[in-house]
Amino acid sequence: MEYRLPGILIGLVENEKLVYLKSAGFSDLESKDSLKVNTPFPVGSISKLATALTASAYFKAAGIPLESTVNELLPQPKKLGPTFDSISILDLLNHSSGLKDPRRLEQLFIHEENRKLVKLPSQLPKSKSKAKETQYSDLNYDLLGYVLESHSGQSFDQLAEELILIPSGMNSSGFNTSPDPMEHTDLKAYQPTFIWKRLEEKKTRFERFPSPSSGLISTGVDLGNAMIHFSRWEMGFIHRHLDHLSGGNGKPAGFQQLDLSGFSFLGHFGEQGGYNGLFFFSKELDKGIFLLTNARDVKDHRVKIAEAVISVLISNP
Repeated sequence: MEYRLPGILIGLVENEKLVYLKSAGFSDLESKDSLKVNTPFPVGSISKLATALTASAYFKAAGIPLESTVNELLPQPKKLGPTFDSISILDLLNHSSGLKDPRRLEQLFIHEENRKLVKLPSQLPKSKSKAKETQYSDLNYDLLGYVLESHSGQSFDQLAEELILIPSGMNSSGFNTSPDPMEHTDLKAYQPTFIWKRLEEKKTRFERFPSPSSGLISTGVDLGNAMIHFSRWEMGFIHRHLDHLSGGNGKPAGFQQLDLSGFSFLGHFGEQGGYNGLFFFSKELDKGIFLLTNARDVKDHRVKIAEAVISVLISNP
């Protein structure tokens, strides 16, 4: 099947080793610059894995239960309305807080100064919610980042770098410091047009900076290093946080589940405008896969390519 991808990057980890890391295609169709394994890449909601792990590392070290509520953790001057007396860190991690992202039209009119993470309270609901409900929302993770910043007294991006990114070998990765992805990378994003086989540049922006929900900029090399740490299970520092996030049983909070070739993988999808990817690992198979493309996923190309790759790996052990 033809997916019309300007560029693609795929990495595979097996038995605690990066066994494959390749990129192909272009980072810019006009200049014909090549996509490389060290090209800075906005990974979208894969960022939520780093944020969940940062939360685990910070709260575990501080002896703070994940059941603690937002207002219990915020210092007095920053406490929010009564809605947040009953919303816990675990609720934010599991998208079960009842918070919803603003409508796209509302987001367009947010002034750039108010897109700073420190200004997040101005965009939160003021009234008490009637009941919690599970609804996927970036607001959950951006609020989680705000709580981490406020409680630690340290900027979220610095905290994530110190607790998770650097220990994971992600030395060239970091969270966005502006709303414009092009200030962090020369990689352009694209989307299909109605004209046959044509692609057009897809302009995008981060809703916040830094954005704990979707603002991580990483590379294929760094994601490979991170996947190696995920594959070390009980021998690696990541396992302590996975165990903490799962309560010692079940799927870790903040992680999505994906079935590939009949096997269960844990990780997360990522999408930020025309930047798309996935990052998943399977303890049962002892294999991990990550994939990045700079085109909108309109034909489910991420899952279909990952399925094909894992199928080949299984059939050729």
